[in-house]
Amino acid sequence: MHKIILAGENSLLIYFGDKIDPELPKNIANFANQLKNEFSELIINLTPSYTSLLVSYDLNKTSYPIFKSQVSTLLKQWTPAEVEQSFKVIHIPVYYGFEVGLDLERLLAEKALTLDEFIYIHTSQSYLVYAIGFSPVFAFLGEVDQQIQAPRLSTPRIKIPAGSVGIADRQTAIYPTDSSGGWNIIGRTMLDLSLKNPDNLDKFKTGDQVEFYPITRDEYLKYGGKL
Repeated sequence: MHKIILAGENSLLIYFGDKIDPELPKNIANFANQLKNEFSELIINLTPSYTSLLVSYDLNKTSYPIFKSQVSTLLKQWTPAEVEQSFKVIHIPVYYGFEVGLDLERLLAEKALTLDEFIYIHTSQSYLVYAIGFSPVFAFLGEVDQQIQAPRLSTPRIKIPAGSVGIADRQTAIYPTDSSGGWNIIGRTMLDLSLKNPDNLDKFKTGDQVEFYPITRDEYLKYGGKL
């Protein structure tokens, strides 16, 4: 059952469910695509999350009652199968080394795993892009295998280097820029995921899949990685 609520002066929030479900990101992305096609002249921004879609619209061209009614009508007519949207698989190279995996040694001890075992577990599956975070390039990925899940740090770090790969509970993610944060850092990619590269604006979309693969220290350094 869908629910639409007021979320600000020129925003509404559409709920597609009340709990995290692997099918929801694709459904939300599909509906966001149809919404954009139907009301491109009214919509300012679309922000998908785990179970909802935040829609900002132009108050100079419509009002909340009118726009809510239009969205509600579209929702009633829409089913996930009606809108086809291609989702991509994104491959991310990661160096799982103690120099860059700030919490890796501790996690290995806590989980009673060897480094090879840990790497295998983290790289042996595809991760669904559930939501986009504080940056268009910060993708929340899930779900992490129970063997390597870890709660957020009790005291967040002031600075985490760009490219750091982290785990927080059932999620994993990549920090696109230097920033503070409380995720357990297990490795680093040398890929530039910053917004200095305009192509990164569309790097991750909800419904996409991300696959990590391990690289050696020499490979990481050869292609621009920093320790």
